[in-house]
Amino acid sequence: MRKILSFTTDQQGFVLPYVLFFIALALIILTANVYIYQDEIHITQNQTEQLKIETLIQMARMQFKEDISNEPKDDTTIVYDFPYGDVAVKYTKLSEQVYHLYFTIQTDNGTIHSIFNRMTFDSE
Repeated sequence: MRKILSFTTDQQGFVLPYVLFFIALALIILTANVYIYQDEIHITQNQTEQLKIETLIQMARMQFKEDISNEPKDDTTIVYDFPYGDVAVKYTKLSEQVYHLYFTIQTDNGTIHSIFNRMTFDSE
């Protein structure tokens, strides 16, 4: 017959420290996973905003190219309103075919980004 270990069955608290250790370990792991998940959500939101900004830049460049080639304007600022946000394009004509563009982009979530760009029109 096997002898039952007395230190695992008595009520003096031998098992309690192990249980508390494993519960604390589980809570630490759970808390770390929650913080990692929140960081992932934040990173995803930033990447979505970056994608919106890049899309707005491309849309504004194409619209600017169409507007300038159809009818040159004397203004130095054009504002475009797109579904993802607004783009203000300030431009300077460097030569007949080269424009220096300054984009100010504001997305629908309120993110503001500015970028310089140079556009060269191909002679046709």
